[in-house]
Amino acid sequence: MKKGLKQLLTLATSTLLLTGCSLFSSEEDVVTMAELPVFEASYTPQIAWTASIGSGVEKYYSQLQPAADDDAVYVASREGEVKSFNAVTGKQLWSKDFGDHESNALNRSARFSGGVHLALDTLFIGTENAQVLAIDKDSGDLRWLVKVSGEVIASPIYSTGLVIVHTSRGDLIALDSNSGEEVWVLNNKQPKLTLRGSATPTISQGGIIYGRADGFVSAALLSSGQPLWQLPVARPYGATELDRIVDADMKPIIRNGVIYALAYNGNLVAIDLMKGTQLWERKYSGYNDIALSGSTIYLSDYRGYLFAIDRTTGDEIWVNKQLTYRNLTGVAIANQFIVVGDAEGYLHWIDRDNGQFVAQQELDSDGLYMQPFESYSYLYLQTRSGKLIAIEKPSINKKE
Repeated sequence: MKKGLKQLLTLATSTLLLTGCSLFSSEEDVVTMAELPVFEASYTPQIAWTASIGSGVEKYYSQLQPAADDDAVYVASREGEVKSFNAVTGKQLWSKDFGDHESNALNRSARFSGGVHLALDTLFIGTENAQVLAIDKDSGDLRWLVKVSGEVIASPIYSTGLVIVHTSRGDLIALDSNSGEEVWVLNNKQPKLTLRGSATPTISQGGIIYGRADGFVSAALLSSGQPLWQLPVARPYGATELDRIVDADMKPIIRNGVIYALAYNGNLVAIDLMKGTQLWERKYSGYNDIALSGSTIYLSDYRGYLFAIDRTTGDEIWVNKQLTYRNLTGVAIANQFIVVGDAEGYLHWIDRDNGQFVAQQELDSDGLYMQPFESYSYLYLQTRSGKLIAIEKPSINKKE
């Protein structure tokens, strides 16, 4: 389709998947995936180790992603397996299977979908079964499991004793991190048709910043859920509900009191954190997480174009259009490079200064769906088929 390759959710009716085939009969609505770029590589990425997670996420929409600290990497599969691996060697430390937990007796499976989020000594994971789990990071033992009002596709986040969950219904829910008990709920109205996904919130200066399916970025008090402000970053327009999709479906980034956020069918915006006022906006449309390093924002839009944008002015630095409609992941930073994955399982390495390709890795023919998790020394990547891959980050300014 013209507007991208992401799964859509019709709240009142059915689920649609945009895979490059038209939802309509007109051939003009069909897009073509770009051929794999051909170039002379100037850098050779090194895989440190690989491991198996289990069944992975298969073909389902998912925001499951590894989490890591200095000692271990933590991953989960859709079916309910959670594993810990040594961060350097890849040796498995423990493995737990929550697929047979009694809470899933009436469900098709555990359907893990949001997370893994690591905070202090606990892993937090959300599920399509409208559950949130808290798991001990050292043993894999379940601390608590609670039911919430809606699928938890976005990753839970933690701050000052609270676990914040953004559900597929648009609700923002705060849970006590020790017990899972509900502390407060903030309800938000959903449009009739939205992208399949929810924005992971960001916490800063006692506030929760999150994107909504109606095209707004909002702020609420962490302690109580009281709304503070809301600002539209996309406004619905067009003759059909499909044309009017305006999800702000990515995790906002905050730097020096400024929020950076992106919406589908909308804009890239810079917002004053305290006032909720717009500093600048530029016409970009996307649904993946953006990345920020130094003074530059990096993003992939709904077409698969890659951009580098000055975060102070919003001016475009460079654009790369060679990965059109390859259904890209969000962008991750790898020192002097950025990396982005695609639906055919390739990880593309790109020079941050000029947008030129420097390397390319074929990692999983079943595809990549989320950007790597960045640690100090490694990129940890989870693939659709259930592989966990640790890739060494390059030394600063070292190019082979």
